[in-house]
Amino acid sequence: MSKLSEALQRKRRGESARVMGFGAQATGKDRALLLGVTGVSASDAAEALEAGADFAALAADDTEKAVAALDGLDGLLGAQIGSLEAEGIEALEEAGADFVIAAPEEAAAGIVESEVGLVLAANEAWEDAPLRALAPLSLDAVLVREPVERFTVARRISLARVAALCGAPLIVTVGAGVSSADLAALRESGAGGVVGPSDELAGIIEQLDAVPLRSPKRRSEGGGFAIVPTGSGGGDGEEIEDDD
Repeated sequence: MSKLSEALQRKRRGESARVMGFGAQATGKDRALLLGVTGVSASDAAEALEAGADFAALAADDTEKAVAALDGLDGLLGAQIGSLEAEGIEALEEAGADFVIAAPEEAAAGIVESEVGLVLAANEAWEDAPLRALAPLSLDAVLVREPVERFTVARRISLARVAALCGAPLIVTVGAGVSSADLAALRESGAGGVVGPSDELAGIIEQLDAVPLRSPKRRSEGGGFAIVPTGSGGGDGEEIEDDD
């Protein structure tokens, strides 16, 4: 299990999830959600981590360029590569990549079996069957690329559906105007982390700091996000009351 996966799982349970390197640990602040940047250069990744991001995914055309970009960086780092082949995973791991972000249409099937954490970009519009098929892949996270801007109830239901069916924490893209109320609702929808514009991190961090952590009492009462069983256990799913 990757460090990113461990941190995301703790966030979903409402537990402390300090990550190694820069980010929230450097400021002593433990936030309700992980905060990261994706598709950035090495210099932008370093700046984002110093500014308070918990993780960063470097964009690269291929594995060789990603390995070069990771050189000299410290923190919770990953790589975002369009066409990802299984042969390059070991090199990424040796270079310090904790995870990779992949598009299902472009990545080789063999990367699923790799030791590096796998974050798969998914489409909310997928039907139930493809989303359920993600669960056996044991993904570290599912990245939702469509940004949350005006966070409606309908969007919250949509995200909760994705999280429940795929069985993995969500990393949701947010805009600079995201509010603390939106971020709290994202947590309840199955998100363990968010990613935002690297030049707008200060505003997102301010809103994240305003989201209260779950209390120990709420955690013990099952306040975390619950995964809905995907199998059909027989019957129509309705609750049957006891006449007695």
